[in-house]
Amino acid sequence: MKNSNIILVFIIGFLLSCDNMSEEIPMDDPVLVTGPLEVLKSGALSNQSGAGTRGTVQLVKDQAGKFYISLSENFTTKFSTGTVTVYLSTSSSLRLNESGSFQLLGLANRPGAHFYELQGNKDEKFTHTIIWCGAAAIPFGNALLE
Repeated sequence: MKNSNIILVFIIGFLLSCDNMSEEIPMDDPVLVTGPLEVLKSGALSNQSGAGTRGTVQLVKDQAGKFYISLSENFTTKFSTGTVTVYLSTSSSLRLNESGSFQLLGLANRPGAHFYELQGNKDEKFTHTIIWCGAAAIPFGNALLE
């Protein structure tokens, strides 16, 4: 009985240690984007951590003046963890301990196109998009938006 309690505490501690995000992750719900889009910035994803990440990221604006980050139709990465998240960042590395250096956009748990609506106006301080594995707390890829 004593050993089972120790094991249970260890398992709970391990699971909690995998959660490095202070924000709740938005669901991977499809965002409906209509009309022609203006591409403001674009970048190719670089593969990191052997995740096989590839695709293009774009900052786009719709006719209504809303801004989105989009992942291209050919976007792919390793999806087996179930916690592939997309961030905007002020650099090519995600610094979760520095508030203001990142913005969580949402989940990307399937290949193909994704759109993430940016709340309010675009923030010029964010120069990179980062594909992040929340379960392992490692980067799966990043793109410089130019």
